[in-house]
Amino acid sequence: MFQKKIKASNLLALLALTSLQSFASDLFEGKSGEIISIPAAAKNKSNVLTFKTSTGTKQLVSLPFVKKDLLITRHHVNVKVNWVNFGESRITIADESKVTLSTKDQARANNEAIQIKTALSSSSTEITPSFDFIAPVPGIVTSPFGKQRFVNDLPRSAHLALDLRGAVGTPIVAPLKGKVVLIGDYFYTGLTLILDHGYGLFSSYAHMSEIKVKLNDLVEQSHEIGLVGATGRVTGPHLHWTVYFDGNKVNPESLIQKGYLNSIL
Repeated sequence: MFQKKIKASNLLALLALTSLQSFASDLFEGKSGEIISIPAAAKNKSNVLTFKTSTGTKQLVSLPFVKKDLLITRHHVNVKVNWVNFGESRITIADESKVTLSTKDQARANNEAIQIKTALSSSSTEITPSFDFIAPVPGIVTSPFGKQRFVNDLPRSAHLALDLRGAVGTPIVAPLKGKVVLIGDYFYTGLTLILDHGYGLFSSYAHMSEIKVKLNDLVEQSHEIGLVGATGRVTGPHLHWTVYFDGNKVNPESLIQKGYLNSIL
């Protein structure tokens, strides 16, 4: 009886080890908030963009922002998402009503979040993104992607966007061809618009002083879409630029590097 228990225990250990080795052999890896390429699924959905390379057909996968190394499954592969120390950012907002929201303002912010989520819920396949981004404004980065935010010393969500310096009135251009799928004046982000670049790739522009395009407009890369401003909850004029791909917010600073797509395929 005792020997049988030992053998059963050994069998369970062997199965667990085999499972772990199988997981590791199929494991892909990437950094928090970045995009990686993986072998395309045998049967891909029509809304998944694929690329033919010398090593086979590939597709792109976004990795979520994580606070520690994490093993996850994305699409049909296992991925280790490596934590990155992005640092922290502390800002002070004098208007306390913008920090601790009233019931009315909280309801407004919640409703606006739903509007944004709806705009991001479906993406065109009539536009094929090249991923050859240009910067929407020429200003330097004032707050990188991923920093842990503290507002009036209170911890808030990480900064999953890129803040670019710009005086009020600085032109903002489309970094990639896209369709205008949302325009609004929101509590947190002020005058805001979202472009759909196709196949699950979106970009958002916040705190604008003026929007130069209309809903459903199709804009080409480098077309002027608006002006830098200081609307919404801000400490000064700048462009808050967010990029979404494959269901996650990703690091815009990586996308504007020369030869970006080739570097990840």
